[in-house]
Amino acid sequence: TKMEENSVKTQKFIIKYFTEIMIKGETAKRQMINQLFFNLQRISNNISSDIKIKKFFDKIELVCPSEFSDNLREKLLETPGIQQVLEAIQIDNMHTLDEMKVEVNKHMAKTIEDKTFVVRAKRVGKQDFKSTHIEQTVGGYMLAHNKTKGVDLKNPEVTIKVELEHAQLNIITKKHYGLGGFPLGTQGEVLSLMSGGFDSTVASYLAMK
Repeated sequence: TKMEENSVKTQKFIIKYFTEIMIKGETAKRQMINQLFFNLQRISNNISSDIKIKKFFDKIELVCPSEFSDNLREKLLETPGIQQVLEAIQIDNMHTLDEMKVEVNKHMAKTIEDKTFVVRAKRVGKQDFKSTHIEQTVGGYMLAHNKTKGVDLKNPEVTIKVELEHAQLNIITKKHYGLGGFPLGTQGEVLSLMSGGFDSTVASYLAMK
């Protein structure tokens, strides 16, 4: 099916901006986000012209053929301005809770075997249900159809994160912490003189960060 094709042949990355970018004034924030977007466009184009990139006010999304995912992930984790890199399975045309519970279970069932778990959901759009309804429906379905230790709302061994944007469902499969800092091209230029030891190397790295 189309949904299986999306999850098997492509990899989606969701980029969360460095926290201090989001608390800047509107002009500075817009400049930094645009610069990071430009930097990521250049990086992705160097890897493959088939990588698709979209900018949003609170994130940047990249979808690439699976064969380039390892290379792209490595570059994203080396890019200043990124707080988190989320790996996700994107499924389109999700309109009902019944559709969502089946899809999430299909992709995430193995992660909760013999473990406690919880489902956390975020939602954007005009649906006739709330985020808590997604959590309850998906969690209840997975609990009934898998061998688990049960649901634990406070200290689960596995947290399944899903984000519904209108009719597009993103199932978060992995989370990586990025380099942080501000995007290259927004802070001017600095020359660092490095000696043969490791102190200046570490100091330069911390200054970049």
